[in-house]
Amino acid sequence: MIRVRDLHKTYPTRFGEKVVLDQVSFDLAMGERLGILGRNGAGKSTLIRLISGAERPTSGHVERSMSVSWPIAFGGAFQPNLTGLDNIRFISRIYDQDIERNLAFVKDFAELGPYLGEEVRTYSSGMRARLAFAISMIIEFDCFLIDEVGAVGDARFHDRCNRELFRKRADRAMIIISHDASYIRDHCNRFAVLHAGKLELFDEFEAAYERFRATIGLDGGHEPEDGNVFEGRRQMIEATHIAAMLDDGFRTEVQAADWKRDEGAWTEAEALYASALAIFPYQRSYWVQLAHMAKEQGAFERAEIGYRTAIALGEPDEEVRDHLAFVLARQDASLAHYPARAYSGMQAHEAAPAAPDIALLARVAWGKETIDDATMLALLRGCENCDAVLGAMIADDRFAAARRLVSDAPRPDRGAALSWAERLATIALPGDDIDEKRACARAIQEADDPWAALTAAGGFANWPSLVTASQPVPA
Repeated sequence: MIRVRDLHKTYPTRFGEKVVLDQVSFDLAMGERLGILGRNGAGKSTLIRLISGAERPTSGHVERSMSVSWPIAFGGAFQPNLTGLDNIRFISRIYDQDIERNLAFVKDFAELGPYLGEEVRTYSSGMRARLAFAISMIIEFDCFLIDEVGAVGDARFHDRCNRELFRKRADRAMIIISHDASYIRDHCNRFAVLHAGKLELFDEFEAAYERFRATIGLDGGHEPEDGNVFEGRRQMIEATHIAAMLDDGFRTEVQAADWKRDEGAWTEAEALYASALAIFPYQRSYWVQLAHMAKEQGAFERAEIGYRTAIALGEPDEEVRDHLAFVLARQDASLAHYPARAYSGMQAHEAAPAAPDIALLARVAWGKETIDDATMLALLRGCENCDAVLGAMIADDRFAAARRLVSDAPRPDRGAALSWAERLATIALPGDDIDEKRACARAIQEADDPWAALTAAGGFANWPSLVTASQPVPA
């Protein structure tokens, strides 16, 4: 049994004491596998280190009547100036293990080859993690502490890890933390959410997961922590592709979407992928998944929008082209008539348009927070670049109507999120002065007429369509 009682942990910072864990208490018995969900920085790894004894609490205590592993996939216990082989010998002696048997097991399991004879300080983080996991398996602990082991190695090595842990040691106690909620759902029989220093315990994964979603703001509209202002559209696309996968809210939504996709619940999966893309509209990969879900439902217009957007944002054309050709054929059309326009990294007005670009332009030009699929698809098919989209919108009656309605329109919510205005300022303002873009975004968000605020700040100054607009909305 492990008994955690009133565990409290603070760290000194230049702003004062930071409380990471606040009076955390729980028990863990043999055979129980506790999965802990929590956003980045919530204190999950700190809790694991305290339970392992690698770190001391500020107050409270941990009672251990069973042997406890170090955090698996954590290489901090190694002597960096010793070789992998010498570390295996050293740890084997500490735990009174058969050294030759352990050496043979680790050589076979970790698959580090001649690198076992090199000093651990020369290892990559992945190599250190493989060595740590392999050594953890040679010592038969009663309780295993698993810190992001799902991230160790390739799929084949991952499967070997799961077999060693969850099949051969199914009777052991475990505490698991992971960014992959599926990993916790599939391998745990108890669940907890760590938030604001407090640990809430749950018997069912679904209840824990819903609580976790609430803690990261998905129930009330999640916003990326790092903002949405960039030097230009190209930087925004490239940064977003990476940042989205590090964001708790985005990752949680696509995780839930993947589960629904695997169940064949296409409508629910599409809604969840759309929710994720509302957080990071320029994340290219999941436009493909969104399109797949629409295609499965026979919604070929929506699917085409998704595939075209993915290509325009930089998804490899060869991975999407066949899907795009399929949904075009179902609409009695072809790529010959409506070719896909690939990402080029050019300035915004010269770049192939994607759905997020069109949504931003419609919001500022037409005053529409959403536009229908038919209009979106017509613009994607018919406009070579974002400037052509803006020209078509200015020439459309909806542009003049939006200007007439400004005086009668309700004032915007001053507390609304800045995300859309920040993205708009990023693509519309020339130059790379981020402070100017931020100031413009605030002006757009607070203005009665965002179009007037944007153009007054110099928005679209280098877009030819602002001067000459002759294109109608393509049929």
